[in-house]
Amino acid sequence: MSEIEDKGIKYVYSHNLTVLYIEQDPSIRKKGRSFMRENGLHIFETDNTGSGCDLFRLNEVDILLIDQQLPDNSGIEFIRCLREKDVLTPVIITTDHADEKTLLEAINLDITRYLIKPCSPDDLLKALQAAVKKALNCHPLTFTRLNAGYSYDPINKIVNHPDGTNHQLSKKEYLFLELLIKNKNQIIPYDVIAIFVWQEAFMSMDALRTLVHTLRKKTYKDIVENNNGIGYKMHL
Repeated sequence: MSEIEDKGIKYVYSHNLTVLYIEQDPSIRKKGRSFMRENGLHIFETDNTGSGCDLFRLNEVDILLIDQQLPDNSGIEFIRCLREKDVLTPVIITTDHADEKTLLEAINLDITRYLIKPCSPDDLLKALQAAVKKALNCHPLTFTRLNAGYSYDPINKIVNHPDGTNHQLSKKEYLFLELLIKNKNQIIPYDVIAIFVWQEAFMSMDALRTLVHTLRKKTYKDIVENNNGIGYKMHL
């Protein structure tokens, strides 16, 4: 992803997202809960689909992480019921046994990731990264007023200037700007920018600095603040 990804700290940028975690094995659930909390996610947890249904209904849930083998119902059955009312929530399913029928059902139910136990931290991290990106995209931006009389039109991907002119943004420019807006007043670490803006491509720090420079030219100098050694932040 980026030049600094291998410093030993890998994480998901959570944007204060909440995971409903349904896992029957207490030891697995404890490890999974700790891992997700270390990565900044909020957790509701249970070991059965009955209480899982109540937790989903009574709370704002952004991501579902569910075991296929549960005492009162299967994970697939729970997801099937969920999809009758909610087609957007990203779902990660875990299972002890991979079988083609369950996999095909999972694909038809638009599962974000299908993981075979035991899940490695790296596999779970990648699944959570994919789910976070999908969850954030479920909440599209609206017209946003920036500082100094500027504004951003997320439909047309343009920045409107106070003098009535505007600038069209490139894909990386608008992905970066939208990430800043969605996480205004928070430092966005470099690795998170790599995940959301460069996605599967390599991000060098020179490339990131160039992106910041071009975004400032199309908007205003103080649109983004560099926190050296950490990341970037937008005051809004």
